[in-house]
Order: sequence, then C-alpha cells, then structure tokens
Amino acid sequence: MKLFELYRYSKPSPGPDVEFVEGYRNIFNATRWPDWPGLVDAGRVQLDHGIDSVTRIKAIDGQRRPAILIASKPHQAGSDWTPWHDELNPEVGHVRYYGDNKATLGPNPLDPPGNRSVMAEFPLHRSATRAERLRAAPLLFFESLVHEGKAKGFWRFIGFGIVERAQLTTQVDRQNRWFVNYVFDCALLGLEPESLTLPWEWIAARRDPTKTLEESLRLAPASWQAWVDQGERAVDRVRQRVSRFQSVSQGNQRPEPGTPADDALSVVVAHYKRLGPYQGVGEHRFEGLASEIVGSYLRDSGQYHPGWITKRAGDGGIDFVSRLDLGVGSGSLKLVVLGQAKCVSPGAAPASGLDLARTVSRLDRGWVGAFVTTGFFSEQAQREVQADRFPLLMLSARHVGEAVVKESALRGESVPSYIQSVDADYDVRLSSRAPIEVLGD
Repeated sequence: MKLFELYRYSKPSPGPDVEFVEGYRNIFNATRWPDWPGLVDAGRVQLDHGIDSVTRIKAIDGQRRPAILIASKPHQAGSDWTPWHDELNPEVGHVRYYGDNKATLGPNPLDPPGNRSVMAEFPLHRSATRAERLRAAPLLFFESLVHEGKAKGFWRFIGFGIVERAQLTTQVDRQNRWFVNYVFDCALLGLEPESLTLPWEWIAARRDPTKTLEESLRLAPASWQAWVDQGERAVDRVRQRVSRFQSVSQGNQRPEPGTPADDALSVVVAHYKRLGPYQGVGEHRFEGLASEIVGSYLRDSGQYHPGWITKRAGDGGIDFVSRLDLGVGSGSLKLVVLGQAKCVSPGAAPASGLDLARTVSRLDRGWVGAFVTTGFFSEQAQREVQADRFPLLMLSARHVGEAVVKESALRGESVPSYIQSVDADYDVRLSSRAPIEVLGD
C-alpha cells in the first residue's frame, strides 16, 4: 500500500480482481492475499468500523494477530456521539485515536471488540523483550476523505505503527450521556527504504499460519525490523517524518459542509456579524468567544487562564489577553498569550501576513500570540509565520466551528446557548490593564 494514496472502498464490493474503481485503486485489490496455500479462504480485510482486526490465527509458532486496521473519519468529528477529534499527524509520525466505545455500549470500555483488540496488543508494543515485540500486530491507519462531494468510500493510507500510550478518558455524547473510553497515542514508523510503500506480503505472511514470525519479519519494513530488534529506543530514529512546507488549503481551513462544525460556524457568524445582511451584536464582541476558543486548544498543553478583553480604544491590535501555565508548583512556567479576533463573512478575503503582523509586533520575549478568524489564512501568511518561526497560534473557521461544538457539548448546552452565555460576560471582562499584569493573577 502506497503512503498517502487514495483508495476506493465501494459497496457492493467489486471483488479483489478489479484493480481500479472509478479511476481509483480498489482497496480490496491492494489488500488481496497472495495465492499461497496457507491463505486459502483467508477472507478479506474490512474498514467497516473504527477498529477492524484481521482474524487472529494459530500459526506453527503460536497464536498471533496479523494486523489491526484503524479508520478515522475527521470530517464527521462531532457529528455522531462525541465532540472529540482524532489527531492525525502523519507528517510527524503521530496519531491520537479515540476508541470505539459509546454510551450505548455500556460502562466497560473493553466491551467493544476494537478496543479489546488494541489493548491486547498494547503490552506487546511496550514490551522490553524481542520475542513479544516480534509477536505484536502492526496498526495500519486510514483517513476517510470527502472526495468530489462524496463523504463515503474514499480512504487515504497514512501509515503504520504501534501504540505508545493508552489511557482512559471520559467523554460525553450529543445526548449529554457520559461514558468512559480509551484514547491511544500511536507512533507511525517510516517507509523511506521501501519507497513509501507498505509491503502487503508482510501482512500476508503474518496471516499465513504456515509461516513463522521470523519468516514474516524478513518481509517487514526496515523500521519495523529495527523496532522489533531494539524496542523503544529505536522509535524516534525510525519514526515517520515528512519534511515539507505545511500550508493548509482554504478548503481544509473550513468545516466540511453539512457537519455540526459547519452549522456552529454559521451560528457564530450570524450572532456576531453586523455588517451587510447580518444583524448580529457586533464583530468586536467575537473577541470574548475567540478567547474561549484559544483555551479549547491550549488546555491540552497546560492550564489556560482567560484574562480580559482589551477596550476598543487604543488596543494596539490586541483584542484579548490570557495566560498559559506549563508545569505545576514552583516548577511552573507562565506565558502571556496575546490574541486577535476577526469575525468575517464566508466570502471575505483571507487573513494576510499584514493582518498577523499587528499581533506579532506586540509580542515580548517569551510571549505567544493567537489569531482567531471565522475565515481563513492565505498561503503567503502561513509561509511567513513558518519561515520566521513566530510563536503564533493560527485558528481558522474550521477550528472555530469544531471548538464551539466541543465546548458547548462539555457544558451540556446547545450551540446558540453556549455562544450567548459567553457573550453575556463580554462587558464585565473589558479592561485596560497592561498584558504583563496577567502573570500576577
């Protein structure tokens, strides 16, 4: 399987003998088993669930699971039973994947077979012995993409790897039902020596009960062989990395049409936008919500403390001030966060480098900036921020919509009610204090 290649997963399936469907590689053809005697009636791989495990087999050297396929649908995040979003970062070799439990499945997060399969492999992935790592099943990751207006049937292969960490987390569904689930932090291993192609013969050998683990290992990617031989100390050295300018297209900076995030973004713009056909409360009041949106993303890195909203007269391009605390106690580090907010209509021009420069110019040593817009950033603006290594968090329309869906669910409120409750605090948060004062709060 070719890294980052788009595969067609159509139903009903045309079968493994058809190489292309509608001009795209048929995934059942790419994953067909070789014509080996040990693979007669081996079945086929599936991507029908979040976690699909290839059938566990009893081979000549013991039981093993050939592989586990993990499918993520980022364009549907927030649309079903959770506002949480899988974090797919194949360029840096990392995936954070939320497991398959739901409130409707019961209190035990190990009841779903997908979670159970991954947790069974977790001790092998973390093992200090080569024999156990040799038996471990690789995880194969796929990302669902909306392609040519179709939200189903297109999957992109983004890499393979192991579980580095598994922990329990509490989630809430759209009916405000709380439940416990697993979240898996996974390392993707590189395929550079294999020309970015996963050798399917390796998975086939692991599926063939007549072949030993050592035989199958000889067909594995070099990165997997290094991990089996050396364990954890080899992971960073063989981790998948893609060096390229990481600009985000205009389309990817907006929520997918028809998703909860897209609906939430429309509510945000309608609530705040006043110019043109809109009758909102005023674009300047978006600053309060922007501060909350920044917190939604920074809380994963530390303790986020909303400070105040700067008064409109003489704000110098800064709309809100907050603080990010890293660490705890006497070993903590406090950072000033300066934010700028822009509530624009869907057809507005992108935020340019000049727009971002106002925020960056106000940053002191050790401070970080945040720019939140209901629109998007131009490619040139993204290039300038990356080239100059500015400490600037850039949150576009997609981030706004997804954060509002998540935060409203956490509060147990509808999206409009959440926005109104945040906006109700706008006037009492206004202040003319100097940004440095937030460190003493």
